[in-house]
Amino acid sequence: MVVTLILFLLVTSLYIGWVIWLFTLWLQIPERKAMASDAGHLSIVIPFRNEIDNLSALIRSLKAVVSVCQNIEIIFIDDDSSDDSVRVIEQFQREQPGVLLHRQHNTVGKKSGVDLAVSVSNRPWIVALDADVNLPENWLTAVAAHTAQSDAAMLILPLRIGPASNNVSHLQEVEFLSVMGVTATMAFAGKPILCNGANLCFRKEAYDAVRAKRNDFHITSGDDLFLLHALKAEYGIEWIHDVNTIVTTQPHTSAAGLVRQRLRWMGKTARLNDSALRNTAYLTFCMNALLLIGFCCSVFYPQLFSYMLLFFGLKVVADASLIVAVGSWMCIKRVKRFYALLIFIYPLYATLFPLISILYKPTWKERATNIA
Repeated sequence: MVVTLILFLLVTSLYIGWVIWLFTLWLQIPERKAMASDAGHLSIVIPFRNEIDNLSALIRSLKAVVSVCQNIEIIFIDDDSSDDSVRVIEQFQREQPGVLLHRQHNTVGKKSGVDLAVSVSNRPWIVALDADVNLPENWLTAVAAHTAQSDAAMLILPLRIGPASNNVSHLQEVEFLSVMGVTATMAFAGKPILCNGANLCFRKEAYDAVRAKRNDFHITSGDDLFLLHALKAEYGIEWIHDVNTIVTTQPHTSAAGLVRQRLRWMGKTARLNDSALRNTAYLTFCMNALLLIGFCCSVFYPQLFSYMLLFFGLKVVADASLIVAVGSWMCIKRVKRFYALLIFIYPLYATLFPLISILYKPTWKERATNIA
């Protein structure tokens, strides 16, 4: 009993200390505002496969941001779409100068799509987007300015999930705030471990320099994280703390879709050999697993229950400090309401999903993903 409590106290102390550290870092990140009217140094890269439901909204937002920032190049990469996605892009080509369309041949997956786009671009900065994102009005002017002013090889841009339409998407929206909090603060601390290819900038020169050294191209997923960890060994990486660069991506509205996405994310994370990322994953897993085990053991050892409530309460308060702060910065409403529901689900999710991801191979766009 005493040894068990000491173990719980040790893990809880480490976890709470780490989250408080992240929260204090978040409060120190300065807001970075910048605007530019010329995007001649940028190539926007958008790989897609069967995105007919999302491309119309994306193109509307692209037209809006391009109207206030000139000389942009937009490269669409088709991954063997079987719907009318290509037709929509071809119509956009006729309406907007600087739009290019290429098709993948003998390769599959987003990573290969990004690789093809980088190879055909002759501009110094690549801006990677997903086909299901929505861009704010000043996104391109802000991105053009930040890339022009930066000496880094990669700029990690903020991403939010929304708008939420049901309980599943609301929970996803709130849970992803913790991911963004870790992404931002670890990058600000000089230890970047996460990024998202739905909104990401990197230098073409740096990409080409590390490409030959990478051994992950046989893994179809992970276009963002594998590049991040290849670059960070040799180049600078920055988090851009500018609300004008926040891109919104569509949430999953079904629990099944959310489960498949998270298992895919966890699967690729396990293939990265990075001590900071692994330590973060191990600490999060141990904290949630011990809580789950502890409450189960309380059924047989009632004297444990009060201690478990204490550890659980400390974790809830620490996590809430970071999640609410990030949600406030991103102007997301009803964070506290759905966080109150998430706290009861998350320990189970954060314990079982990493274990399931070891054996489970999820699908993406009707294809099995290779994460081995």
